[in-house]
Amino acid sequence: MMKIAASTTLRYSRQLRNACFTSSRTFGSSKNTAKSPFSTALKVEDIDESTATAASSTSTNTTPENIAVQSNIAEAVQDFTSDKSKSGTPSPWAVFDAWGAGSNLYDDALTDVEMSKLEKEAVMIPMNEEERAQMPDETDILDSYDKLLKRKSSVHFGYPYNLMYNHQELYEFMKYSINNLGDPFVTSNYGVHSRQFECSVVDFFAKLWKMKDDDYWGYVTTCGTEGNLHGILLARECHPDGILYSSKETHYSIFKAARYYRMDAKSIPTLGSGEIDYDALSAEIAKNKDRPVIINVNIGTTVKGAVDNLDRILRILKALGIPRERYHIHCDGALFAMMMPFVDFAPAISFEKPIDSIAVSGHKMLGCPMPCGIALTRKEHVKKVEQRIDYLNSVDTTIMGSRNGQAALYLWYSLRKKGMEGIKQDVLHCMETAMYLRDKITEAGMTCRLNDLSSTVVLERPLDDALIKRWQLACEEDIAHVVVMPNVTREKIDLFVKELIECTEKHGRRQLARPDSPLARLTCDSWGGAGKAVAPTVGDFKSA
Repeated sequence: MMKIAASTTLRYSRQLRNACFTSSRTFGSSKNTAKSPFSTALKVEDIDESTATAASSTSTNTTPENIAVQSNIAEAVQDFTSDKSKSGTPSPWAVFDAWGAGSNLYDDALTDVEMSKLEKEAVMIPMNEEERAQMPDETDILDSYDKLLKRKSSVHFGYPYNLMYNHQELYEFMKYSINNLGDPFVTSNYGVHSRQFECSVVDFFAKLWKMKDDDYWGYVTTCGTEGNLHGILLARECHPDGILYSSKETHYSIFKAARYYRMDAKSIPTLGSGEIDYDALSAEIAKNKDRPVIINVNIGTTVKGAVDNLDRILRILKALGIPRERYHIHCDGALFAMMMPFVDFAPAISFEKPIDSIAVSGHKMLGCPMPCGIALTRKEHVKKVEQRIDYLNSVDTTIMGSRNGQAALYLWYSLRKKGMEGIKQDVLHCMETAMYLRDKITEAGMTCRLNDLSSTVVLERPLDDALIKRWQLACEEDIAHVVVMPNVTREKIDLFVKELIECTEKHGRRQLARPDSPLARLTCDSWGGAGKAVAPTVGDFKSA
């Protein structure tokens, strides 16, 4: 009993200590930030072991001459139905603790004793008291874990998670089992829910993306992947014999949905910048005009943050004579669908255009301690999957049955505290800081790129794996990227670039994995001029 009481006291001591932590950024702060026409996009994801092994090339100096790539060679469309090789790019599921994610760097390494408390033998669940006696106390384990997360959060660069948030006012609600089981708009018999907050979040995004009242339906998901699974499911139900078209740089969850639902799918080639190849898309749809068209439009690709041009895709459908009732458009907007409405002069992504659904992540731009997202669609489509469940006294319209009511509460809280102006300031910070990072890397003589409408800076993959792991960079073959989020500051960027230069001086620069590798495609003309190892020459026009 004494040991339990002491452990409980320490746990509440930890809670009090964390509650007293003051975030270095406040919600809805009103800085004098000039309006900017910068733009953005995104949705990122992880390094897997096979990629890391394949991309560990030998050291050599990379020059503009040996990383050039021909951008006028047509790529073949992959028939995803028969080709089960991996499409899209891998994604991590690692969301770090928010504390310490601001300007401060926590570089204190854990001691060997502290690290030992996080090893498999230390954290295993004991089956008897004899085993428990050989293990460290839970409070000691959590203290080490807290220190590790604080350190990792302060040097988090590679994935699109906003670690700058403060939800301490909601800690009290963690003692409740809040479950929004069933449809968000149809209350079940279970009374411990947060439906009113969930519906408020859905209403906000319906207004943001310009949906008419009573014409929309949506819910808070577990993540962006669930939103994509739901959007593609509705597309399949609306067009059972349709073909799914999406770019080869699409997030892997889209092609996962095609496998789950046994859909015919086409992996369309991309431009060097990561946008879908519009000519290839048009040609492929033209070959299959006898079947309905289902298109996934990327509002920010996983690795390069490229935004597919929705208006151009709609023009392609019109030119091919595809009537509205024969096509269905889902928008994967994991990161940038949340950012684009706050970017001046950005193209509009809204339901005023003939689109059918959007999926966005909640833990990315807004920031949340648990992965979550929002799925929004036209109400008429949901009727095709709706089923009455007497056990719930509600209807089944979502992918999951039990649904995390805490996530809806946290998203509501973030939206209320930040407000439209607070979100806009976060977006401008990301866009401007991404440009700062791109310029710093370019000034250092290394190849890097930043898409318009993106806060994802793509660069040569460093040869030192320790640097990649320290800054948690996401990699694909011979490139890596940094996703600039509100917790990424110029001070951290200066340190990162300094360490990147030191890495290059010690290990050299990455050589191409192959002639048409991702690094080679960084020099493609579709990116424009800025960001190459050597800037293009701009001539003066003088009349004769």
